[in-house]
Amino acid sequence: MTIVTVTCEDSRLIQEIADGIARSKRAVVITGAGISTNCGIPDFRSEEGLYNLVKSRYPDIVVKGKDLFDSVVFGNPASIKVFYTFIAQLRDSILAVKETSPTHKFIRALCENGRLLRCYTQNIDGLEEREGMTTNLALGKGKRKRLSTENPDIPDTEEEKGCQVVQLHGDLNLLRCMQCQALCKYDKVKVETLRDGEAPDCPDCVGMDKTRRQSGKRGTRIGSLRPNIVLYGEEHPLAEKIGTLTAADLRSNPDYLIILGTSLKVHGLRTIVKAMAQAVHARKGKVIYVNKTAASFSIWKDVIDFHVEMDCDRFVKLLKGNRPEIWMKQTKVD
Repeated sequence: MTIVTVTCEDSRLIQEIADGIARSKRAVVITGAGISTNCGIPDFRSEEGLYNLVKSRYPDIVVKGKDLFDSVVFGNPASIKVFYTFIAQLRDSILAVKETSPTHKFIRALCENGRLLRCYTQNIDGLEEREGMTTNLALGKGKRKRLSTENPDIPDTEEEKGCQVVQLHGDLNLLRCMQCQALCKYDKVKVETLRDGEAPDCPDCVGMDKTRRQSGKRGTRIGSLRPNIVLYGEEHPLAEKIGTLTAADLRSNPDYLIILGTSLKVHGLRTIVKAMAQAVHARKGKVIYVNKTAASFSIWKDVIDFHVEMDCDRFVKLLKGNRPEIWMKQTKVD
């Protein structure tokens, strides 16, 4: 199968894609860092990118940029120091974002009008939550139901919505203890500790140790806090829940797959994409890949139908110009 390349000038193909999305009833969206760069979150590769800003602070420590999201970063104290400082500055960049991107709003629109089956994201910025989308895996698959035509504006409960966005690599909302696995909120002291390249102590472990010592018992080990994200080479602590959602979505017969702003180089993501694409093609649906650079033809030639060669926000703008009803909230979902 040939991957058809689509540019801004290919109005007929863009119209065909827009029409396909407008007809979709169970679309799956998969996203990567490319949907968030226009929000002002700096990239990690350019000379002015976040990695090089952190690297300038530690000129004598050699850590490859790609390793900052790999479990190998915990291999030595020097790289750990760079990692914590990098994450603290990345979190600052995310908190400074004033507005989500048109692409985030597009995904929310698909969700609101009943076209979205699920969004799977590699991103750890949590910007989907700013659009009111749920990310709690404990909510499960949710209920796809016919909306009331009498009261279309009554919002669904979180239980009815289910987990709308699956964060494949976690997010930066919380810290996790490497000893007891307790989750902990960020505060000013913890952030400053991370910014200095150090790991904060786990308050749960500190409390347990203090209680035991006060009762005359031997103290316990105090764990260190790390960002609650999943690095390459690590297994997601909620992998079973993700697997359950993925299996449910495959059984739901997805009819369209939209891949936005990712290079598709991570093995785990490839597995999800190929499985979803197979299910979509079984329904005669299409797989759309939106990214400035092409994916490997040898790997994806039988998976991707259209490579939309442009910025994600530009693609969304063209979609809206062709089929604005995609953004209109429906009063009934079949």
